[in-house]
Amino acid sequence: MLEAATARRQSGITLSAGHAASEIDSWLNLSVATTKERSTSLWAWTLILVLGAVDSYWAHCKGWTFYGWPTVIFSLTFLLAVGLFYGLSGRNRSLADAGHYAALWIAFALAGAVFTYLTATLGMPLRDAGLFRLDAAFGFDWFAWSGWVAAHRPLRLALEIVYESFLPQIVGSVLFFAHIRRSDRNHELLWMGMVSLIITAVIAGFVPATGPYIPGAPPVWTVAFIAVREGAVSRFVFGDLQGIIAIPSFHAVVAILLIYTHRRLARSFYPVLLLNGLMLLSAPSQGHHYLVDVIAGIAVAVLSIAAVRVAMKAGAGLSANATDYTTCADPLDSCEEAPLRSSIVQR
Repeated sequence: MLEAATARRQSGITLSAGHAASEIDSWLNLSVATTKERSTSLWAWTLILVLGAVDSYWAHCKGWTFYGWPTVIFSLTFLLAVGLFYGLSGRNRSLADAGHYAALWIAFALAGAVFTYLTATLGMPLRDAGLFRLDAAFGFDWFAWSGWVAAHRPLRLALEIVYESFLPQIVGSVLFFAHIRRSDRNHELLWMGMVSLIITAVIAGFVPATGPYIPGAPPVWTVAFIAVREGAVSRFVFGDLQGIIAIPSFHAVVAILLIYTHRRLARSFYPVLLLNGLMLLSAPSQGHHYLVDVIAGIAVAVLSIAAVRVAMKAGAGLSANATDYTTCADPLDSCEEAPLRSSIVQR
């Protein structure tokens, strides 16, 4: 009896020690993750501030003025407050991530949009003739394709809806990744989006194009591009900024990035794959892009993915957390649940 009681006591002590060690290890892991997330935020905000400084100086030199600051400031303040409150209090990690990454996306989207307007003023020769010839070399005729799509009304409407899902998909992905506590995927999408937009804006500045369109009926973005290029406007409202890039197609860039960042997530991958496959198909007719624009956009996305992955592996301060979430025994499993369980243990 005495031996049995002693054994039970020793077993209880062992289990308690093991539990305590597990808790300590979990808290240490949480501390590391938090440190890396802070590092990610600092690097991201630093890049945004640098790009904003470039925008500010360049726009000042050109005599440009931007309006709509109260809305921007309110939106950023609200989202940052949500992120900080729920993050520091520990009440809801999902809301903290949603507020944090939404603020980052809004800040960078505005800085990036202004940057694309500024690169449009470089005054390089228009490259539409060369792009049209490249399309012909691929056997693609934009006028024939767009005419065929226009003749099939259900298809045209479907492609219009898909093409306009560009921004809702980004917002939805940020919220979805936050909901399933995959801050690593939000981290990837943000950094790959930032890198790709900068590359896209630089290329567009040196290879400007108005995009293909029926004579006398230019799309809204082409009209805005020509006005900026020719210096016909100097006052802008943030909410009215257009996507004015022909090549590379940023819709194509984002389509590939969304497919990549939703990889191995059983709930979302196949719908995202289908939706963005259709977005690639819709870009020429609905976005007034050459086929070459789409191919270039895919290439920029692949380059951005590779660059960010290399930076992450090199430990360049961009990794969102210490856990490797990219592996799963079966791609059809709900891999997104692993970090959720880990987070619960850590808390």
